Amino acid sequence: MKSFLRVFKLVSKGTRFLYAMVFIVTIIATFFSLLTTFLSKVVVDALSHELDKAEFIEQLLVNILTNSQGNDYLYDHLWILPFAIVMNAAATAFLFWLRVYLRASCSSIINYNLQTILYEQIEHLPYETFKDQKSGDLIQTCTRDIDLMRRFAVMNLSTMAQTVTTVISCFIILLEIDPKLAFVSFATIPFLFIYSFFMIRLVKYRYRLTDDAEGEVVDAISNNLNGARIIKAYNEEVNQIALFKEKLSYYRECYQKHTIASAFFYASSDIFIFLSRTLSLVYAIYLAYTKEATSGTIFLAFTFVNMIVWPLRNMATNLANLGQTMAGCDRICKLLDLPKEDLDSGNNDVINGDITFENVSFGYPDNPTKLVLKNVSFTLKKGQTAAFFGKTGAGKSSLFALLCHLYDNYTGRILIDGKDIREFSLRSLRSQVLPVLQDPFLFSMSLKENIEAVSKQASEEDLRHVIEMAGLKSTIEGFQEGFGTKVGEKGVTLSGGQRQRIAIARALLAAPPILLLDDSLSAVDMETDHLIRQNLTKEKGKHTVLMITHRIASAKDADVIIVLNRGEIAEIGTHEELIQGDGLYAQIAHIQEIVKGGV
Repeated sequence: MKSFLRVFKLVSKGTRFLYAMVFIVTIIATFFSLLTTFLSKVVVDALSHELDKAEFIEQLLVNILTNSQGNDYLYDHLWILPFAIVMNAAATAFLFWLRVYLRASCSSIINYNLQTILYEQIEHLPYETFKDQKSGDLIQTCTRDIDLMRRFAVMNLSTMAQTVTTVISCFIILLEIDPKLAFVSFATIPFLFIYSFFMIRLVKYRYRLTDDAEGEVVDAISNNLNGARIIKAYNEEVNQIALFKEKLSYYRECYQKHTIASAFFYASSDIFIFLSRTLSLVYAIYLAYTKEATSGTIFLAFTFVNMIVWPLRNMATNLANLGQTMAGCDRICKLLDLPKEDLDSGNNDVINGDITFENVSFGYPDNPTKLVLKNVSFTLKKGQTAAFFGKTGAGKSSLFALLCHLYDNYTGRILIDGKDIREFSLRSLRSQVLPVLQDPFLFSMSLKENIEAVSKQASEEDLRHVIEMAGLKSTIEGFQEGFGTKVGEKGVTLSGGQRQRIAIARALLAAPPILLLDDSLSAVDMETDHLIRQNLTKEKGKHTVLMITHRIASAKDADVIIVLNRGEIAEIGTHEELIQGDGLYAQIAHIQEIVKGGV
């Protein structure tokens, strides 16, 4: 319940007055509904001329209808009763319509608030957090769990308020009619709530397992959609379907157990409800037999007993939903409790581009003792181009991740312009140190929108310039819709080389002082690779460029080449210096049939 109250407090901002109005209108509508039943008793007693035996509440209603002119006046003007019933029914209908309207308004606001809060939370999570989180679980929390919380907060709670109002009002009325009948009617209710307390815990546990299992199913669907190309290429359809069926079978098993528990709770609660009705009916018959009450009184009493037991029966459903909602809110709170990145603390200095690594060692958070970088030290001056060379797993991409401050659990120091990168605000640092990945992400938008994603204020001239720099001009002209061409989900309609060049153009448009090319020319042909490197050379001095590459032809024109091997710097120097040695760089150069002085 604590998790539900915490989530509700967060999402109810700006809607608390509206939310209170839902309950106020619900309570008023409930009283009007009860009034309809009382008017029915007045009709019965008026037709049988037994108003003189009426209880206090009924007599009060008669005085209101006759303007205190008494029972005889009502006997002579019976038309007042149908008119009162029609007017009361109209008022009741309006109030219930108003309740639905207020519910819908309140529901939309709560849904908006909660989805906004969760989306902002996800956007501000540290990069390493996503390695431990499954996308299916996040999607499940941001959709199904939100919907459960919204429906319970708006629908179920107002229904429970209506039930409580009805039960309390009917109990007071029954006390006025016959105290013994009131207590007989409520004799089984305490046992119902004790029983519900234990059943809710079971329903909550079963739902949590079901929710987690559904998250696994959603995660499997997400992974298959993202990896559709690989699945097709390797004929993995049969295996993926088999794996999906396993997850789906487990989800079905959990769902069936949860449904059985909920259904058993709902059905078994009927025992208490029907027992209450039976006791009330037997006692009402006894009152009629002994003539201790009028026929109108017996009719009214049994009507109110029914008005009590059926809402209480539905209360079992609401309590079962409470168990589900509590489980969903636990997941929401778990997501909200994940530590966020502080993007704004630190200085916002403009970066020139000098870079220094001083004895930097690093291991990933899930295995910090296994170092992927060991005592790495080097210095680059503003405007220089550095090529990072080495075997797969040597630590090149990890070094780039540290320079973007995606991880903080490293030893040593990383300096930009002589300042530790920890002194920069993350927002400022990452706006000036931009990576271009080997497998870049493209949004499901047009080519132009993808390129302008990081710099929406760029001019047309700037846009044309970066397109030429990235060797995209002829490619875009070849598309029928030009800049307006849609690239599909993650750029699926484009080749790997086209996606890489769009990502390069996107980064260049932001004009970062430090540009990181993480093997981002690997999918382009040698001619295009050479063209892009030539274009970058023309702007030498504007960017400090760090480039991961496995091509000697791409590395040889760099101002400095840094060769990494098993997380350590094995060699450092220019192409001419390294090619004359017998280290890893020279070995790979000869394998690629590179000779001194050229390609």
